[in-house]
Amino acid sequence: MSKRIVESYRKKLVAEEGYIVPQRGGLRIALCYPNTHSIGMANLGMHTMYELFNSIPGVSCERVFLPDRQDLIEYEKSGTPLLSLETQSRVKGFDVIAFSISFETDYLNMAKMLQLADIPVWSAERDEHHPLVIMGGAASFLNPEPIADFTNVIAVGEGEILAYQLIDAILENESKGEILLELARIGRGFYVPSLYDVIYNDDGTVFDYLPKQIGVPKRVGRALAAVNPKEGTLRRALRRGETELAEFLVNQDTFCPSTSVWSPEAEMGERLLVEISRGCSQGCRFCWAGYNYYPPRVVPAKDILEKAREWRSKTNKIGLVSTAVCDHPEISTILRELRAMDYRISVSSLRLDQISDELLDALVESRDQQIAVAPETGSDRLRRVINKNLTNDEIVDICGAVFDRGMLTVKLYMMVGLPTETEEDLDEIFVLVERVKDRMLEAGKRFGRAGKIITSLNGFVPKPNTPLQWDAILDERDLKRRIKYVCKGLSRIPNVEVRFMSAKIAHEQALYSSGDRTVARVIDAAARHGDLNRALRETGVDAAFHTSRDRSYDEFLPWSIVDSGLSFEFLKTEHEKARESLSSLPCPAVEKCTTCGVCPSTWLADAPESLIQIQPLKVKQALALATC
Repeated sequence: MSKRIVESYRKKLVAEEGYIVPQRGGLRIALCYPNTHSIGMANLGMHTMYELFNSIPGVSCERVFLPDRQDLIEYEKSGTPLLSLETQSRVKGFDVIAFSISFETDYLNMAKMLQLADIPVWSAERDEHHPLVIMGGAASFLNPEPIADFTNVIAVGEGEILAYQLIDAILENESKGEILLELARIGRGFYVPSLYDVIYNDDGTVFDYLPKQIGVPKRVGRALAAVNPKEGTLRRALRRGETELAEFLVNQDTFCPSTSVWSPEAEMGERLLVEISRGCSQGCRFCWAGYNYYPPRVVPAKDILEKAREWRSKTNKIGLVSTAVCDHPEISTILRELRAMDYRISVSSLRLDQISDELLDALVESRDQQIAVAPETGSDRLRRVINKNLTNDEIVDICGAVFDRGMLTVKLYMMVGLPTETEEDLDEIFVLVERVKDRMLEAGKRFGRAGKIITSLNGFVPKPNTPLQWDAILDERDLKRRIKYVCKGLSRIPNVEVRFMSAKIAHEQALYSSGDRTVARVIDAAARHGDLNRALRETGVDAAFHTSRDRSYDEFLPWSIVDSGLSFEFLKTEHEKARESLSSLPCPAVEKCTTCGVCPSTWLADAPESLIQIQPLKVKQALALATC
């Protein structure tokens, strides 16, 4: 074992506060984030699961990260197997290895970490003596198929409710096979890839998934953190015998996902991060977070503020994490109370149509000199295609309100390669950015300084369980040409800085987000060689088959094994409306609606005024209550 690596890990621990010293004995879990410590400790999912696992009696959880470049060189040079952070123990010696994966591009890092740990990457090559390998995180209910054959169990849904069921199954069964079968038979929340045969058509597309055991569901339902309805709603569900609805509605203590370990050396490590809501009501047709976290849910203001008070002695900086900060019905209360605590407030993202004066004032007080917004495109027509219902005039006015408060730098997120995009749509980006720049310079005269417009260009990558999932990514050469064209045009505009993602990286994302189980061979080879192109040549897998063709509505999509709750008809209708440049209304969230299929309609009908809350749920308790 390398002393340099051990010393490096101990230095990281010295800089942290709040990590948990593992207890002796019991079930040992290695919680793995497939990226570096700096990035992993900025991920609230990592903090949440670390806190949850360690709160369960008889369980000890340690963190494991992809080694940074310097440590990786030492690992390979010394032959040291991958170690945990807290006790510098061999990962191979843990009972469970739980990966938290937010982005498909980290699939490669998952394989790399298993290789470094001296654990077979392929689940079929592991036996009873190897740790149980589990995958969770946002990517698990998008499309887990490219790494399904690496994984014993895939937690399909939100960890706040799945952690308890997982631990129960592990502690109550003796063999790996018994654990896997019990989890698979739950039917919602756990996907066991080895219990399914994948049947392919002659053309290479997926025909179907066939369960190998009785009681294993045809499709695996997504588990959602529950809501906190009025007591009467739950009683009505119980009287009607609606056990699934009752399970969904069981009232538990609210959970407030937030920083659990103070790690100032991590990205955003100097601030308390608090998730204030989950999901988004707007239905932007390209957005995986908006659709895959339906229905929109919020953490009550009282719980957010209580967490802020607990941490105030440690920091005066707080980051509000949400896909739509201003959707929170109590955002005014949250901002007012945080300002009274003298917190410097930052936000993860802002929707242009909901930037309020109150929020802007809070950001100005926090001396935030940059705000990030996402027009996505410069064309009003193309914005209707993706269901982002704003005009260029409105965008300029909103940016003007930002500039008038002295925040003279704005970051604009733009996409290239969207469905139906034309050269005229690309040219509209220049017109919009020029107008925003002129508005910035006009405001800057009053402050005696000029700011800048930062444009961030990304290639459009179709995501599973969104209305644009049937569309292909633009051919890599054409996407590269369009990105270059836009970059060149923007670089001619004064006070504009251009950043972009390469077409190559966009295609790599598309392969991992849209691939089936055959892509696992590519990931394994790429992790070994450090070269995706070499991996594609070695395996003979045709990347374009997965990325560069439009899919028909009749095709069984590889990620369909996971039932997101969104109905096929809903997604199809939204896709057809996109082709006609027609927009849709936002999700009403707490009004009667059965459009998309995610929400239990009874809950929405009976409790329209209830505040939806993120909270943990013990399913065995829910089922017991539902059948009493």
